[in-house]
Amino acid sequence: MERACAELAGAAPTETVRVRTGPKTAVYRVQLADGRRVVVKLFAADVSHSAADEARLLAVVAESGRVRVPAVIGHGPVPGLTVCALITSDAGSNTLRDAVRAGQMPLPAALLRLALLMAAFHTIEAPAGVRLAPGIGQQVSALATNCPRQLFVRLAPALEVIAGGARRERLVWCHGDLHLENVIRGADRRLIAGLSGEPHLPEYVVDFEAATVEAPEYDLAQTLVTCDALEPSDRVFMAAAYGRPVDTPLLDAYVAFQAVRGWTYAARREGRDRDAWAARLRLALPPQTERTVL
Repeated sequence: MERACAELAGAAPTETVRVRTGPKTAVYRVQLADGRRVVVKLFAADVSHSAADEARLLAVVAESGRVRVPAVIGHGPVPGLTVCALITSDAGSNTLRDAVRAGQMPLPAALLRLALLMAAFHTIEAPAGVRLAPGIGQQVSALATNCPRQLFVRLAPALEVIAGGARRERLVWCHGDLHLENVIRGADRRLIAGLSGEPHLPEYVVDFEAATVEAPEYDLAQTLVTCDALEPSDRVFMAAAYGRPVDTPLLDAYVAFQAVRGWTYAARREGRDRDAWAARLRLALPPQTERTVL
């Protein structure tokens, strides 16, 4: 951490708080000796999405003026180590999840903010030459290898809908993981003017590791699954709040896909949030599916 801050931010850390640690990345909030507060994200050497990739993605989003993101301070390899780091300004620690838990915002209002942010993000043209997450074909291939066969077979009808519904002319740049903890509430709660002069939300969007180009329903489904908003009324509300045309059968198919994918990698392989992912499977797939594999 000291090397990353000294080399990439030009100041030593005086206070460090770990935000989260995953298999490939770790995130810290840091107070620097010169008074700046920053967020340091460390990437393992073998991760497919590097610090340079995320820095370029943040730059494209910032330039669009449609969605707020933290400013990039520095990025690159950490001298003497096998990791690379991305250092950004600290947008704060109060996420939409925190606001919902504290009773400052009801869940429907938070979902509305996510839908509006997503709609704005989907209008940004995906940057050329920047490595994005695997497309749906590669994800399905990887899932087939890691998912229990009986569960994957039950997912087949949804995959058929996805194969026929994700038409090329409807593809957008998807965040890939836009949930309540990846949105930081801005200090100013009012709508503010972006670079385009149009008003937009004050929240900051973070974590672009899963950015990819897919149908918008892919992104909507991931948000519904990770926010535990899987009742039919939740899906209707999220689609309406998104405010752009949504293919309902395709959305339902992607909900099933995202639930199975999340359970396979998070609960089954990494042992994280097993009860939460089991509940998501129950709501996203027919009951007989989860009884077979859980």
